[in-house]
Amino acid sequence: MKNNIFTFVSGVVVGAFIMLLVGGVVSSNSKEYSDNNGIELFEKEGDCVSENSFKVFQVLDSGDALANEMGQGFEADIPTGLTVLFLKENGRSHYDDQLIRVPSGKCAKQIGTFRYSTKSDIEKTVPVVRISNK
Repeated sequence: MKNNIFTFVSGVVVGAFIMLLVGGVVSSNSKEYSDNNGIELFEKEGDCVSENSFKVFQVLDSGDALANEMGQGFEADIPTGLTVLFLKENGRSHYDDQLIRVPSGKCAKQIGTFRYSTKSDIEKTVPVVRISNK
């Protein structure tokens, strides 16, 4: 009888320990994802995604900015459909309707991805870019 009680108590203790261990791993993984605010940066720069200018349409609480690529039309720049995220760098803030020009000899290189939900609860993933030499 004592052996059965010992086996039962041992099983409960081991089960509780395993449950706490698994819960801690899951919690740390979800915390890591939430701490990056949906941004995943690459280990090294990727390819150029554009040499055109960009127009900021939303600045996030972090200071990062969502922007649309602007193609050159007949009389005005028009959005091409490419949306990117510019990170707040070197303390430089972005603002709504800011025009970000890409200088000659440079391009917007992808350095990561950004996942977010629109107000309509549509999941989007866009490139995170930095203006760099080609």
